[in-house]
Amino acid sequence: MAYFDGGGDISELLRDAVPGPALGPAPAEIPMIVTGVRLPSETVERLDALAGNDRGGRSGLIRRAIDEYLERHPGGAAA
Repeated sequence: MAYFDGGGDISELLRDAVPGPALGPAPAEIPMIVTGVRLPSETVERLDALAGNDRGGRSGLIRRAIDEYLERHPGGAAA
């Protein structure tokens, strides 16, 4: 973070950057909350490969996986 605070040249960091897929507007009927999850880089690479040109991208895949998991495990956490 100090690198960015120092006003350094970030062109080297951006050299290989590629734009992500167009995500489009978020559905108005489903309020979204942004959350962070730490994943191994290998997992992220596999998710990106699976997402391909899917409009929902990596986030869409993760949302669908969570929805499927929650459907299989109704009732929430055990007390």
